[in-house]
Amino acid sequence: MSKEINSIYFTFLFSVFSIITHNYLYFKLGKEEGVFFILAFLALIAFVFAIISSLTKLVSEKKPEDLWKVGFLGLTGFLGFLPQAGSVFFGGFGFLLFFFLRFGYSTRITLKNIFITIALITTVGSLSYAFLQTIIVNRDNVYELFKFMREEETLKGITFPETERKTFYWPSKTDPIEGKAFKEMTITTDQYDTLRNFFDAAGFEMDFFDIESTTNAGVSGYKKDNVWCVLKAGLYYDENGDPIQEDKMRCNIYCAEMDD
Repeated sequence: MSKEINSIYFTFLFSVFSIITHNYLYFKLGKEEGVFFILAFLALIAFVFAIISSLTKLVSEKKPEDLWKVGFLGLTGFLGFLPQAGSVFFGGFGFLLFFFLRFGYSTRITLKNIFITIALITTVGSLSYAFLQTIIVNRDNVYELFKFMREEETLKGITFPETERKTFYWPSKTDPIEGKAFKEMTITTDQYDTLRNFFDAAGFEMDFFDIESTTNAGVSGYKKDNVWCVLKAGLYYDENGDPIQEDKMRCNIYCAEMDD
């Protein structure tokens, strides 16, 4: 293969590697990381530049003659049929247009303008949208809620930790819920009341309240539109299992976006 094709495939594979690594680290760490985010962004720019550069060279110098091999990237379009991948991958079928370059010079000249226009719009548009989705996929309504809680004046006395991934349960649901969490916070009883008042003032409706049998912690479930949250708070216990007589409570907040 020509060096142009090698550069296109290399930057494409490096982009995929960087995006997958970025998303994996976000899942494990529960927060955004910058290294692979930047690498993925730069690799995608290099990938698009390699395609545009090769197309420009083809029009002006009639080479590389094997540019049609980029069409094999069109197989990525089949990923769109996988629910886990997302319909955005259907844009990958745009790469199949490169196979038109497999035919003779005269055909190439005839289809040149149409091909370049469609290929660039489809490819660059799809890649830009796909990369945008990898950036904002975790910035859902729960992300906005947690951000608002950090900035809310009435909650200023509460120290919120880094957001983490959390699987939790809802009484009316049989399957576990995947969401985000503020875990293992230490608050006072007044701050616990403040958190409960916050959910009420923010328009949440209490769906359930229960006492956890193992810890005697109070567990409240709140709903607002498609955001479901659990506020769990209980006393600290000493090594003998007796409650510590201090104004301290162990608190966790779990939230997730739900379809119903």
